[in-house]
Amino acid sequence: MKNQAVRSLKTKLRRAATKFIDLKYASLSGDLHHVTVPFERFEKIVDEGVGADGSSLPGYKAVEKGDMLLLPDLSTLFFDPFFEPKTASFLCSIYSPETLTPFQRDTRFIAKRAAQYLKKKLNTESFYQAELEFYIFEDCDFSEGPGYSYYQITTEEETQGEPSYPIRRKRGYHISPPADKYCNMRNALAEILSLCNIKSKYHHHEVGSKGQMELELLFTPLVKCADNILLAKYLFKCLCKKYKKYITFMPKPLLDEPGSGLHLHQYLGSQKLSLFYSSKKENYLSQLGLNYIAGILHHSRALCAFTNPSTNSYKRLIPGFEAPTYADFGVGSRKTAIRLPKYLKNKRMMEIEYRIPDATANPYLAIAAILLAGIDGIKNKYKIDKRGKLPTNVYEAISALKQDYSFLLQGDVFTMDLIESWIDVKTKQFEEIHLRPHPYEFTLYFGA
Repeated sequence: MKNQAVRSLKTKLRRAATKFIDLKYASLSGDLHHVTVPFERFEKIVDEGVGADGSSLPGYKAVEKGDMLLLPDLSTLFFDPFFEPKTASFLCSIYSPETLTPFQRDTRFIAKRAAQYLKKKLNTESFYQAELEFYIFEDCDFSEGPGYSYYQITTEEETQGEPSYPIRRKRGYHISPPADKYCNMRNALAEILSLCNIKSKYHHHEVGSKGQMELELLFTPLVKCADNILLAKYLFKCLCKKYKKYITFMPKPLLDEPGSGLHLHQYLGSQKLSLFYSSKKENYLSQLGLNYIAGILHHSRALCAFTNPSTNSYKRLIPGFEAPTYADFGVGSRKTAIRLPKYLKNKRMMEIEYRIPDATANPYLAIAAILLAGIDGIKNKYKIDKRGKLPTNVYEAISALKQDYSFLLQGDVFTMDLIESWIDVKTKQFEEIHLRPHPYEFTLYFGA
């Protein structure tokens, strides 16, 4: 039956004049990688996969045991709009070639295991809706070396020599054209997503006055949501390159401007009913929902190692920019770590919004870790109590993870091997930044 389905899909692809098959997969850090094969080899790669060198991907495998096997997930088919000639693209799962079993550090496999564990433990599903915040720049130049370090950014909303309607500081939210110069470009972003089977909810200019945008996706199950985040970032970068613009998902690319987050709306249940809903509870939020929230807040400092894994992440989590600084909960508040939206008309679809994460995260690991924290809260009946301060740098987050990781091991979703590898990779990144002189240090200390 499987071979028949593969042959049927091959016929469909041939009728679409497909010339190549592109296999995409995520590294441990969440970077997208790919390998392209001729269409004639389609059935062979479905049966046998394609080899990859895991030792070339930080945190995956040592050189002496570097071989990995990529097998396409046929349910993820889309035609890549940036390839010529016509190319069918699939996301892949990674396997160990010796045993043909899932590779334990494959982050997409970890997300799948988290969803399976939820189904086994509570007989339900989890759904997520991602808010992608980002900046679009006209030009960006940066470099660093032993005797220099700099970056210089230009936004179209600052460009001189043409009629301009400047946006005042922190006044960009939902601003209309002509001040919003990127409206048509965001339309193009939404259209590209739709072509690739990713549905968006809406898009708009964000608070940042120098080219900050937001595009929000629709609710999907865990793995699909992580897939969509990974591919949306890829598609946005490719489209912006065609427009000769720069796009960045860095949490804080500009001093004294709002940072960009990856807010994750979520609930447990089905497409028709949220288990976070209760007609008899305050704010219609069920006890299970309260325990879930408490679990996430309880583990938020450790979660930051996955949800905010870059050194730049903590330049966003500061007061004054609608970004959380404490692990706290509020109704309608955009300053809290978890917000209960007040505008929900259909209370039966009760959701919460986790506002700490940013898009430097590997979405598979971040969402899986959040889910496991919530399940831990349900299992242990945690209560929402005092506020805990979030880490102020990635090293603090890594240290918190070293002390609080057991919730990730439930259901064998994460392994100690994966957690230790993640800590090693992220510690090295922190040390690389920590070793380098900062340009502002020259302003402060050069004349000392």
